[in-house]
Amino acid sequence: MTATDYQNLLTPIMTQKFGTLEVISEWRAFRGMNYQYSPRVDIAVGPFSVAPGPNRTEEYNEIIQRPVINDFLRSIYDAHIDNIGEEWLNEIYIPEFNDLIEKNQNARCLMSIEIENSSTRKHIMGSMINAASLGRIGIGIAYNDSVLRTFMRIMSYMEFLKRVEKNAYDTTNFLIVTKEQFSDLVNANIEQN
Repeated sequence: MTATDYQNLLTPIMTQKFGTLEVISEWRAFRGMNYQYSPRVDIAVGPFSVAPGPNRTEEYNEIIQRPVINDFLRSIYDAHIDNIGEEWLNEIYIPEFNDLIEKNQNARCLMSIEIENSSTRKHIMGSMINAASLGRIGIGIAYNDSVLRTFMRIMSYMEFLKRVEKNAYDTTNFLIVTKEQFSDLVNANIEQN
């Protein structure tokens, strides 16, 4: 199964799991703004904050407390910590769950998800930055062990830059999971939702 096939499989399952929340594959953050770079994420979960003016912070605050969403995000967070393993001894900062879900107060969507299979490190870094910037929670799905290691190395590098007071991008709200972990978590208890 290709990463695109996997993405196409996930979108309807996530739509079913999250009920009234819109799930869009290949979502563009700045549609219709030709003068603006418009990142596209593989899967985005709304509601979407795309109009100028007030953001949807209060709405996101309410949604992330819903049991289905909160349990799902906590499971992703736990898998992320398992994946980081001993890496935290190097540079990776692991915030408390409640701090992480409050991090990006000016998000354009609730969750922004990037599925990475085989790309350059620069491409993967761009995916991480876009997901962390656009989503209240950014999620990187590593399609294989090589990408998992790349995600962790880049996250460690970002934390190193912050520690030594260099210009750095904050990826605190970005969680790294494998495709198997994500599939298991998105399919868990789906019949109840």
